[in-house]
Amino acid sequence: MDTHIVDSTTAQHNPYVSSAKAFILFAGAILISVLGGSLAGIATAAVGSIFYIALIFPVVMGFVGGYILTAAIQLATIRKTAQLIVMAVLVVISMYGTYHYGRYIAFQMQTSLEISSGLTDATSEKNFNVAKAFVNYALEEETGHSGFLGYMLFKAKEGTSIGRFYSSNCINLGPILTWAYWVLEFGIILWLTSSIGKKETLVPVCDACGNRYGKDRHLGGVINQKESALLDLIKQRNFVELGQLIEENADLPSTELYVQGCEKCKKGTAQLTVRRAFKSSRGGLQFADILQTKLQPAEKVSFE
Repeated sequence: MDTHIVDSTTAQHNPYVSSAKAFILFAGAILISVLGGSLAGIATAAVGSIFYIALIFPVVMGFVGGYILTAAIQLATIRKTAQLIVMAVLVVISMYGTYHYGRYIAFQMQTSLEISSGLTDATSEKNFNVAKAFVNYALEEETGHSGFLGYMLFKAKEGTSIGRFYSSNCINLGPILTWAYWVLEFGIILWLTSSIGKKETLVPVCDACGNRYGKDRHLGGVINQKESALLDLIKQRNFVELGQLIEENADLPSTELYVQGCEKCKKGTAQLTVRRAFKSSRGGLQFADILQTKLQPAEKVSFE
């Protein structure tokens, strides 16, 4: 037997192999966050160069950022709060920074269109470079800085106008409030992005393969009078007697059992949920979770 051949099962449980895989997935999640945020920022800048609605745009950007962060979380199976915050900040900085930089490029292009005879001339490398040099010179004269920094200082000095899209009466915030408004926009985007991402971190995943759990499967239930006996059996981890105690359709109000686990590898732990089922004042069926516990692979057999 070739001694250089490594058993696949051993490699799978090798902590170094697992760590390397986790690192690669986390690096991929960072790439998704930065690339996705940058593309979203470019798209927002393109639309924002035509029209901009104050407070609406950052809300939309926050939802887009949340979906980008969700994709990153799903790839790397992120569950730690610190990692969530890092990823959310990366998404928002990439998106919001690219948005403003995109507006800076659009500002240069607008200048090129104004000093050129047509769109073809304006987009040529030579004419665009001339427009870029002219813009940077004007920015330096106006703010003391050229480039992107000079553009941001110029836009702050110019002030952000509120209401110019949907009303003829616009309010200019002025330099100081414009900076405050940009901070507010960044905060709104970060809060929405983080909130959406946090919901994804709460979704249970298989500890063996990392895939999402499947849907809840109803195991059965008991009438309210037997609830204490049911909870005692769960506390004792006596799932054999528990399986004998529950019935498929218990009379309401009842205490019901649901199990949720991985439907792909079926090797990891599962989640057992205990819910009270009752009718509301309007006659509708309502549920209230009262207990959740993990089932080890050997314990799941009792309910299969």
